[in-house]
Amino acid sequence: MSTGLHPVDLGVIAAVMLGVTLLGHRLSGRIHDRRGFFQADGTMPWWAVSASIIATVVSAVTFVSVPAAVFAPAGDLTYFQVILGLALGKVVVARLLARPFYLSENLATSYEYIGARIDPPTGSFSMALGLLLNTINAGIKLLTASLVLDVISGWGLAGCAAFIVGISAVWGALAGIKTVIWTDFLLFLLFAAGAVFALLYMLGEITMTLPEAFLWLDNQGKLVLFDFDTQLSKSSTIWAGVIGAVFLSVAQGSTQGTWQRVKACRSVQDAQKAFDFAALFYVVHLLILGVGLALVVFYAERGIPESLTAELSDAPDRIFPYFIATELPVGISGLFVAAIFAAAISTLDSSLAEASDLTVNHLYAPLRRQRSEAHYLFVSRLFMVLWAAAFLGLAIFFSRYSAEGLLQLTFKLPNYIYGAIFATILLARFGIGSLGLVLWGFVLACAVVALLSLQGIAFFFWCPISGGAMFLFVWAMDRRPLDRSGVVDH
Repeated sequence: MSTGLHPVDLGVIAAVMLGVTLLGHRLSGRIHDRRGFFQADGTMPWWAVSASIIATVVSAVTFVSVPAAVFAPAGDLTYFQVILGLALGKVVVARLLARPFYLSENLATSYEYIGARIDPPTGSFSMALGLLLNTINAGIKLLTASLVLDVISGWGLAGCAAFIVGISAVWGALAGIKTVIWTDFLLFLLFAAGAVFALLYMLGEITMTLPEAFLWLDNQGKLVLFDFDTQLSKSSTIWAGVIGAVFLSVAQGSTQGTWQRVKACRSVQDAQKAFDFAALFYVVHLLILGVGLALVVFYAERGIPESLTAELSDAPDRIFPYFIATELPVGISGLFVAAIFAAAISTLDSSLAEASDLTVNHLYAPLRRQRSEAHYLFVSRLFMVLWAAAFLGLAIFFSRYSAEGLLQLTFKLPNYIYGAIFATILLARFGIGSLGLVLWGFVLACAVVALLSLQGIAFFFWCPISGGAMFLFVWAMDRRPLDRSGVVDH
């Protein structure tokens, strides 16, 4: 199905990538030390941080797999329930974590915060879990973008992945989190515009009137928003989507990526505002759901080639890339490929910055003390390159599972450890626990996940149930009163 990119499209992609690189670097300014490289010296405007938060979430998985989930024979709009839960989760993170993170002093990472609130060994253990989760997520999202580019360009999965990860590493290494936030902001505008254009373009090509299209979609069962079924084996219910996504958001809030963005803000009020407004930016997800509906009507009228039908059974996420490659005019398709690049890079450069930050501050700096900041900056950039290579290898490994559907893969794999991560940050937030109790709680959380999996319970429930069990166990055994401030002030 690969059609290859027209030279004009290649020129458009190159121009967009170069323009974003130059503008992002210009907005970032100069970096002199690790605090500036990983925390932006607390100089970033809240609205740029807010766009960066949502850009990190709107990956190529969202841009490609959400329309595919709607387009599928049994597809509908029930992904809206997950969007609702993710948006509510950002509001919870603003209230639960943003304030104590910002006000805690003399800490470089969220895992140092956990270590200060519980004990240092627990901080190191949670750092290992967080780094593992970050690596898994980065590998999956790199795979998604590579699959898209392979469909359109025919460069091969490995070649596309190397291209994406290379650009991400360059952007992350320029000025650290400053460049990441500014380029994320620019890329957010790009892929939001891409979603709007795709929707308007297909509406212009469809012969049905809008009311006729909605009536036909309703008859096909495509307009279902909510599923109130109480069956725990279903992942598409309101209970799984909202409850699971809120807990996942809190677990993700414990990561170094959240810490970096909170510390990059100019005040604690700005940090909370950034997360509150990020919830509103989930409107982009609604546009992408609309793209999925438009694809259903578009191909219902025009028909799907038999070769594509067979290929979609093995790789269900290829419908939107096929539309971009075969239906859009030359030049415009290049902008869409650039938008998919944007969705991928805005996630991957954040993952690289997070992995490099943890590696330098938790592993390298304690072994190489009293070195100059120039040395640590060089090492930080070097580790970005090394992590880029690791993400590339993992994406190629995950490619064997792409037939499952990348949206399912993205949510399912991390849920094996999200519960333990959720419980750990909640324990730290309220100042209870110790390494021994946390380890026993971790074993309990893993056992609960294994049991839920064997019982066929939907993976969206794994985090709240296993994380809740771990938190209650540690709290019951520790017996200390909750410290509600959550602030480290030493």
